[in-house]
Amino acid sequence: MDWHAEDSSWTSRDFGIFRFEQRRTVALLKLESGPTFIRDELEDKQQWDNWFFELDELDTTIAGSKLHVVLCSRASPIFDGKEAPASYISVTSDTWERLTRKFHINREIRRPLLRGADYFTSYYETGKASESKISFIARMSASLPGDLALSLTYVPSKDETFAVIYGCNEEQMDDIEKRIREAGDKTKYPLLLVGLLVELERERLLEKVEDLVDDFTLRSDYFDSESTKIAADISNEKTQEYVSLCFKARSLLDHIKAVKHQLSKLAEEFDRFANESKRTRRFSKYGTLMKKRVNDIIDEYDVKINECKMIIEDTTLATQTAYNQIAKMDSEVNKKMTSTSMDIAYETKQEGTQMRSIALLTMIYLPFSSVAAIFSMDMFDWNPQTGGSVVSKYIWVFAAFAIGLTGITFFAWHLITSRRNQPSKPDPSWEQGKIV
Repeated sequence: MDWHAEDSSWTSRDFGIFRFEQRRTVALLKLESGPTFIRDELEDKQQWDNWFFELDELDTTIAGSKLHVVLCSRASPIFDGKEAPASYISVTSDTWERLTRKFHINREIRRPLLRGADYFTSYYETGKASESKISFIARMSASLPGDLALSLTYVPSKDETFAVIYGCNEEQMDDIEKRIREAGDKTKYPLLLVGLLVELERERLLEKVEDLVDDFTLRSDYFDSESTKIAADISNEKTQEYVSLCFKARSLLDHIKAVKHQLSKLAEEFDRFANESKRTRRFSKYGTLMKKRVNDIIDEYDVKINECKMIIEDTTLATQTAYNQIAKMDSEVNKKMTSTSMDIAYETKQEGTQMRSIALLTMIYLPFSSVAAIFSMDMFDWNPQTGGSVVSKYIWVFAAFAIGLTGITFFAWHLITSRRNQPSKPDPSWEQGKIV
C-alpha cells in the first residue's frame, strides 16, 4: 500500500519530481495589525534573498496573526494548446528548498501535483505546542485548463498561515490577490484559501457546463426533427458534432462527481479543525459559514449534474432513434431484396419446368430421328439385285466413326469436368512461410 509518509522532511528524491525555472512569482503578506497588505514581485535570486531576510525580521518584530501566500506562475506551454503542469515551479531549486522550510510545506503535495486529479486532504502533526502544525492540500483536476494546486500549513503556536498556490496564470493571480484583499479579518481563518480554491473551481466548472448547455440548446432543433432526417445525416460531420456533446457531457459529469466527493471531505474537515484545540475553536463561526457555503455549492453541482444527464439522455435517445430508423430502412430494403429473390427463384423454376418439357420431347423424337437417319443412308439397299446384299460392306466405317466420336466426346467431357472440380494448389510462397 502507498502509505502517506510519516516523516515530513523533504528529500532529494522529492525535489526531483519538480521542474524549476526562475519566473515571476508574487508573494502576499496580510498582517492582523490593521489593513496591512504587502505585495512583492520576485524574479531573481537577489530579490528572493531580500524577501527571506525581511520575513525573518517580521517574525521578530511583529506579533499576531499573519497570512503568507506565494503565487507560483504557470510555465510556458510545452506543446501548442497544452498547458505546462503545475509541478513546474517558478523558482530555482535552492529557493524552493528554503521555501519548503520557511513555509513548512508538507511533502505530500507531490502526490496530487503529479496525479493531476481532484484532491483534498489534511495532516495534523501533533507534538509540543510550539511544534504542532496542521497542513491542508487541495488540487483542481488537470483535465480542464486553468487547474491550480494548494499547499497550506497553519502553525497554531504562532497563529501564522503559510500557503503556496501552484500553476497560476496572470488572470488567476490578480483574482486571488483581489479576493484576499477583500476578505478582511477572515484571512485569519486558515481554511479560507481552501475555500478560495473551491470558488475558483466552481466558476471553472459552471462555465464549462453553461457552454455545453448553450451548445446543446442551439442544436436542439436538430434533435426535434424527424428521425428520418437524423438517420439520413447520421454519417455527416454535423451529426458527429452532436454526438460528441454526449461524450463531453459524460466527461464533465464524472468531473463534477469527483469534485463533489472532495467537497464532502472538506465539509467534514471544518468540524474537525474547529475541535482540534482551544486556539482553533475560535474559528468555529467562520467554519460554520464556510461549511454552509460548501453545501450550497454541492447543491448547485447537483443541478449541473442533472443538466449533464439531460444532455446525455437526449443525445443518446436521438442517436438511438436514428439508428433504429436506419435499421428499419435496412429491414425494408432486405424485405424488397427477399421478394425479388423469390420472384427470380419462381421464374427459374418455371424455366426449369420448360426445359424439362423440352428434354422430354427430345427423348421422344430422338430415337425416331436416329432410326430415320440410319435407314436413309446409302448403307442399306432395300431392293437389292439378285445376289446383292441389303447391308453395304462399308457399314463398318459408319460404326467405327460413330463409336470413335462418341468415345472422344465422353473423354473430353470427363477431362474438362475433372479439371474444374480439382482444388487449387496452395501458393508456394505461402507453403514456405508456414510455421512448422
